[in-house]
Amino acid sequence: MVAGSTTITAVRTEGVARHVLARAAVKVGGVAQLASRLNVRPRALHGYVTGHLVVPDALFLRALDLLLEEPHAPLASQQAAQSPPESTRG
Repeated sequence: MVAGSTTITAVRTEGVARHVLARAAVKVGGVAQLASRLNVRPRALHGYVTGHLVVPDALFLRALDLLLEEPHAPLASQQAAQSPPESTRG
């Protein structure tokens, strides 16, 4: 057993990081909203998404957490409001 000498290859690439940021922006309603949620300037976030800037690991992880969050309660209540009442179902 060779403990400590094994190298772990990073799974994250810049392409994956940009994709996560772009998906998170869609989820929260746009780049400006995502920038606000991640506490970064919209211009900097645009640079990360377009590949002009390297996405810091901490920013990538915060965006990934945001992307993996469950939908907010208002979305669930909207779905319930769109469902027909029990008495009208076939």
